[in-house]
Amino acid sequence: MKGNEVVLTLSIESDRDLSEAISSNGISVTKAWRKGDLKLKGSILKYRNFCFSIEEKFYDIPSAGDIIKKFLADMNVARSIKLQSVKKLLRVVIYSYGNLPGLYYDTDLLRLLAVNDINLDNDVYFLDE
Repeated sequence: MKGNEVVLTLSIESDRDLSEAISSNGISVTKAWRKGDLKLKGSILKYRNFCFSIEEKFYDIPSAGDIIKKFLADMNVARSIKLQSVKKLLRVVIYSYGNLPGLYYDTDLLRLLAVNDINLDNDVYFLDE
């Protein structure tokens, strides 16, 4: 029986090009796109801003709060959250196969998100086996 999969994604978005910020800070990204890039091949939909994301997957974890702290301590993520004049979003996506991890976020984690102006989004999907 599968337990759960948790996908953490930090997205950094700006109306200005982020290439210099990525290279000068030595940030390794999972995905990056530029304003005007097509969202999907063959689509007419285009991105409205410059953005990059850093993503990591975790499996069968007991508590989402614990792995978020670990994720935010990653060197690439830590450098990214220090960037100024950008929009920051941390997505926590949980795919549950009957084993839902705890969603407890302590004050230290919430303070870290607030001080660094990071928005938090949670999505939980209950899936059949």
